Amino acid sequence: MRFKGIVIIEFNRELPKEVIERLAEIIEELNNKVLVKGVRNVEEASKIINYKAIENKLQLEIEAGRQVRIHNAALRVKNHLARTLGPKYRLGIRNILLVNARIELEGEYKVSLKLPFVKNLEFKNGLTIVYLDTISESELKKPYIDRLLKLLREKEVRAKWGGKAEHWELIKESKIKLTPPPYTEDPNKVLEEIGFIKRFAIGQWFYTPAFTYFINMAKHFLLEEVVKPLGFVEAIFPKMYPLEVGLKTGHLKGTINAMVFASLPISYDISVYEELIDYMYVTDSIPPEELQKYVKPPSYFLCFAQCEPFYQFFSREVLEDKNLPIKMYDHSGPSFRWEAGGLHGVERVIEFHRVEIVWLGKPQQVIEIRNKLLEGYEYLMDKVFDLEWRWAWVTPWYYEQAGIVEKEEERKLDINRPGTIDFEAWLPYRGPREERKNWLEIGNISIHGTKFTEPFKIKHNKGETLWTACSGFGTERWVISFLAQHGFDPENWPEKPRKYLEEHPFPEPVRGVTYPKTAKGRELLEKIIGFYKK
Repeated sequence: MRFKGIVIIEFNRELPKEVIERLAEIIEELNNKVLVKGVRNVEEASKIINYKAIENKLQLEIEAGRQVRIHNAALRVKNHLARTLGPKYRLGIRNILLVNARIELEGEYKVSLKLPFVKNLEFKNGLTIVYLDTISESELKKPYIDRLLKLLREKEVRAKWGGKAEHWELIKESKIKLTPPPYTEDPNKVLEEIGFIKRFAIGQWFYTPAFTYFINMAKHFLLEEVVKPLGFVEAIFPKMYPLEVGLKTGHLKGTINAMVFASLPISYDISVYEELIDYMYVTDSIPPEELQKYVKPPSYFLCFAQCEPFYQFFSREVLEDKNLPIKMYDHSGPSFRWEAGGLHGVERVIEFHRVEIVWLGKPQQVIEIRNKLLEGYEYLMDKVFDLEWRWAWVTPWYYEQAGIVEKEEERKLDINRPGTIDFEAWLPYRGPREERKNWLEIGNISIHGTKFTEPFKIKHNKGETLWTACSGFGTERWVISFLAQHGFDPENWPEKPRKYLEEHPFPEPVRGVTYPKTAKGRELLEKIIGFYKK
């Protein structure tokens, strides 16, 4: 990455003759002292390669490397000249501008011309050349250019690794338990056929009391046998978040294509909507393009990762040792992710449910809680649900969802550093366990490090480092994994779920003249209900 451009420094009056005569000396001092300060490799510093004085302006042509970038060089030059020339020659600096600047990158990268400061783009001799608009002093002082450069670097890494940020490395797995698998049908199809669930809209389902029973059973064992014994307490998090929260977490920059947004009405005055209401009354229809005129631009997004309100709650708060660690969980409502195609049953949906477990503390506290939670998950998978499972060290979701690419050296396995462990269960109906596509991610556990404490400014009263972590338990996916491996007959279930069924009566299913839809579905429903009554 190289930079070239011209820095124009405007003084409050014409440059004195003595200053012009000393320019060569001044430029030499800037090149040999000011612009190389703190730089190990001089090639990565900035250098003035040409200069001239015109009336009250000094024009400097600069080449720069990665370490002292051209916008940093402009500010260094301005500060040095103000300090050395100002008092002696009564020269004040009115303004500085960076003009005709460009960034040269090896390789070919796609850069949007709609990006701030990007004027043009050119591919030449194996280089991508990004031409920048004129940049003012106030813009130079803000981190705009650094953010643009960070974006370009990430594009560079993505191009180097084929555009793939995914990393997956097996950590641990259960023994093979299902040989041969006792059940090989797709539980999603069975659930719909017998009427335990009904499609509500694309990616949304109505869960009848029968399927809700399974959801509550899964949550019961997680909360009562793992989460509560570790000291987590229930909270209720909002499920609609201001856009600013998504900017801090990074979701708006990484997964905006999967987020569902919310808009407020343009007015609370019902008379404003009279024309639209009359149209709906007459046509019995609602044209979305007309409705769009009556709502403000989106100012919220619906619950995406579920843990975001936890960080927002502690934003700009100062904590001390006696407050730490802080442990909460929330299962008060749904999350929303727009999935374009590939929707299947209740495994991959737009509206889904989970238990979100979040904690905050010093690094060692966060790691210790994660380790205890891992032990709890292993107990849950092995001793409660008796699943075939595996854990993998993966690209952290908080990187992936923020569009960040890990550096290769950060991919090395060390579960006590910030990162994510995914939990997966084998789905026999999909095919052999040896193929990765036949496994379903059912949850994860992440240590974020300072990924959220820094942007949300969560502080310790003695300046110590604070970390956060979270774990998502996707209830629908745990239920599907359980039914996919053990089926609907409790005779094939492990002990604890069977006992839960004995202690918590199964609800009567929904029946009607036309529901379930097919004779086969009605017959299968009675057979399955017979299992639970028995």
